[in-house]
Amino acid sequence: MSGRLSRLLLAATVATTIVFSAKADVETLPADAAHKLVQRGEMILIDVRTPTEWAMTGMPRDSIGATLQDVDFLAQARGAVLGDLEYPVAVICRSGNRSSEAAKRLAQAGFTHVFDVAEGMTGHEGAGDGWIKRGLPTDQFLPPDH
Repeated sequence: MSGRLSRLLLAATVATTIVFSAKADVETLPADAAHKLVQRGEMILIDVRTPTEWAMTGMPRDSIGATLQDVDFLAQARGAVLGDLEYPVAVICRSGNRSSEAAKRLAQAGFTHVFDVAEGMTGHEGAGDGWIKRGLPTDQFLPPDH
């Protein structure tokens, strides 16, 4: 019986370790580093702002828009990585608040390499100047025709 109990405890420990190690730690990434990784095809950048904000400033070059408040935000994020939750993902917003929330939600949903561009598009004190002030490229947002 003790051999069987030992195997059960070992199995439970391994299962617990796998569950806890699957949760990602969210790391902060400077805007210029995010841009370089996206341009090299090593990361997906998701802009979690609203379409109105995208229209006002443009979106980071080669980013994907998925508004944090959308009911299907997580589904959109999964689609951005074609279901590969191990593919590195960074999130950006205006000044770092929504991107922090988005990063936490992605990590809780099983994404394993999650980065927060905490300085955002416009900069955030202590986090950096932001995408725009750094002079990083943007793409114009054109809303779909209705």
